[in-house]
Amino acid sequence: MKRILAATILTLCAAQAWAADLPVSLKQTATIQGDVVKLGDLWDNLGAKADVVLAGAPQPGKRIVADARWLAAVAQANAINWQPSSGFDRIVIERPGQLVDMRLIEAELRDALAMEGLPGAFEMEVSNRSALNIMVPANVSGLIAIRDVAVDVRNNRFAATVEVPADSPNSPNAVRQRVNGRFFPVAKVPVLARPLNRGDIITEADIKWVELRADVARRDIIIDVDQIIGQEPRQPVRADAPLRASELRRPVLVERNAMVTVTLKTANMSLTSQAKATEAGGKGDVIRITNLQSKRTVEAVVEGPGLVSVTPGGPRVLSN
Repeated sequence: MKRILAATILTLCAAQAWAADLPVSLKQTATIQGDVVKLGDLWDNLGAKADVVLAGAPQPGKRIVADARWLAAVAQANAINWQPSSGFDRIVIERPGQLVDMRLIEAELRDALAMEGLPGAFEMEVSNRSALNIMVPANVSGLIAIRDVAVDVRNNRFAATVEVPADSPNSPNAVRQRVNGRFFPVAKVPVLARPLNRGDIITEADIKWVELRADVARRDIIIDVDQIIGQEPRQPVRADAPLRASELRRPVLVERNAMVTVTLKTANMSLTSQAKATEAGGKGDVIRITNLQSKRTVEAVVEGPGLVSVTPGGPRVLSN
């Protein structure tokens, strides 16, 4: 065992002595993992001088190019036996970085605002969105913390500090960005899941729910799904768009200028006749019809496809 240990020590000493005899050579690139650049990051075979701190490292994800003149000055200042072979000698000093996923930051912001007591669902809008482009060293965690949250409920505004990495409070290596923005209450509204045309009857399967900002929602937007199901579009409508009452109607059971069967109901009898509808209508709608024989126009109630009813004392005679 002693012989093995002695042989190992001799081998290490020989390797160090051999390295010390090698000429100093400029590296092709310098990849920095820490916060500082050392002489040993730029040159090989420096011995003890390799650990001498030269300067601060580039920002994560950034690089700088050291040219021959600057390298020669550094070598002279640190008594390094090296001279550039030409004016084209240079070294690229870069520090690997990782861009923190902006979606993760926004998710943390949303959770932090919810913890501040924002009521119900809301949509968030970051004003200085470029502040969310946070680059951190590649060798650190991407743990995100949201600190110093301030909420102005009256004006729907917020501000907060994003800190990455957030492994420990007040870490000197953490990147901190102050962000601000606005939040908007949202409500779920029913919309069509697929485009529909005039004459298509809307069913429950045609409906889905989406969130809509309260500040952009118009008052005539339908929020009650019962006001949509069973209706039909007046004109073709697209999917995913809020619906307005003016866009829908009850399914047309009687078309304009169509022949209809008129039922005249009294307490003792029921008579039927033929008439011509002068306007279209759905079930329960009051429309005008013209009697084919008398040419009188009266109001009738749509009962079904091609069927209307007239009750004595109910409809009005509109013309002769």
